[in-house]
Amino acid sequence: MGTTACKPKKPFQKAYEADKQAPEAGEKHPEKRVLKHMVSSVDPRCREAIDKHFPGACRADVVLKTTQSVFRRYGFNDENTLFASSTCPDEINCIIDDFSATWGENFSLGGLAGLPFTGKTGFHAFSHHKPEKDGRLLIFFAPHIGITSDGKTGRINRLGISKITTACGSCIAAQNAALESLKCTKNGGKKCHPCKESIGDKQQLVVSEIVSNFIEQNMASLMKIEGDLNVETTKHLYKRIKEEILRIIPDDFKAPIGLIGGILINTDYADRQHDYILVNDILIRKKNGTQFESLNSELKSALKEPRFLRLFRNLDAA
Repeated sequence: MGTTACKPKKPFQKAYEADKQAPEAGEKHPEKRVLKHMVSSVDPRCREAIDKHFPGACRADVVLKTTQSVFRRYGFNDENTLFASSTCPDEINCIIDDFSATWGENFSLGGLAGLPFTGKTGFHAFSHHKPEKDGRLLIFFAPHIGITSDGKTGRINRLGISKITTACGSCIAAQNAALESLKCTKNGGKKCHPCKESIGDKQQLVVSEIVSNFIEQNMASLMKIEGDLNVETTKHLYKRIKEEILRIIPDDFKAPIGLIGGILINTDYADRQHDYILVNDILIRKKNGTQFESLNSELKSALKEPRFLRLFRNLDAA
């Protein structure tokens, strides 16, 4: 059976939608099984925090529809495109399910904090799974950050948990370890080892090194800015993830490849509020091309199209 033949198409999408709605036999509260997709609008305080820290961020479902529209103009569709993501494996990042329902299976390139830990080997495998006929690749990459209903960053309410938890947990743990280490050094002690109890694996050590270096090199400016350390660290992680994504793509890869890069903003999962995405980059490298071209202006134009503008207005009113 050819590569394209096993890609999930509309039947998969129908089954996906049905699974979101159909309770298991004898289940008393089927609504608790519903994934966090397109359910309720965010608290105004949360939306204010999103607009403050991530101006230009749009509802995740709007980003999905508009980016799909842009890439369709360049021949990308669910028949010829293989989708991959480089996001943190946190279960709250369920927008990946929506991307997969639109484009087909998801090849996961990412690890903790969204960094593409599968590396060149992962991309090599991913690229060799593309459809044989006019095959092309599409990658969504993003770090993520939680914002609670009352506007606190780096935190989120999860289903079934009464306490507020961190998001991105990997990023916040690395950040806290870096700050503790600086505190030790400032007090005349030796530089602390990062989070001995909670950081004991290679991926987290890498995240910790990236975050620690960022904070140490920018502490003076970070203390002066009117902002939020959680936000600034997340923005830095985005830049690093983008660098790594571009690094693992070979220059001699000839098939068309599209990139959607941004910051995924999780809102309170327990209330099933909508998530948001700040799209920083939407890029394409055409067949036999050597350079990526920006499609940011086309995305902005798509957001102004009547069909999406109406959707935008309806969503804001929801």
